[in-house]
Amino acid sequence: MATTDTPRFPWTGIDAAEWLRAWQTVWRGAPDNLVQPILPGWTFNINSNNSSSPQTEVDVVAKHGYGRQLGRMADVLELLIAERHGKAPKDKRVLEFLTMKHDIDNVKQAAAAARIAGITRDLALLKARDEAQYVRLRDALREALT
Repeated sequence: MATTDTPRFPWTGIDAAEWLRAWQTVWRGAPDNLVQPILPGWTFNINSNNSSSPQTEVDVVAKHGYGRQLGRMADVLELLIAERHGKAPKDKRVLEFLTMKHDIDNVKQAAAAARIAGITRDLALLKARDEAQYVRLRDALREALT
């Protein structure tokens, strides 16, 4: 084959570059990389190996996620500890649990404060760009806060 010859598939006679271009157009509609995180960092593996009723567990988690379940249990446990031990329990395990619970509460409080700060920035943007919408939303927030 001379250097000026176009490489072809011997069994079809089709130009190899043309064949590759044809296949590229078929796949061009699909993204090169498809990532769609639903709950980043979370992995759920509910099956018959770890649940006697996988579908029931899926339904429960859909209604009350694991985080919500654990948060409510931690709140109740904190209350029961306070009722039984007062504010200064002596058991190290109980103290470690309460420290963890308070750390989690602080993270939640900081996240709430950050969301409110974001709302404040968004309102400032609306005030500068869309006075009517700003007034409407400001008044709705005032009403909700009373």
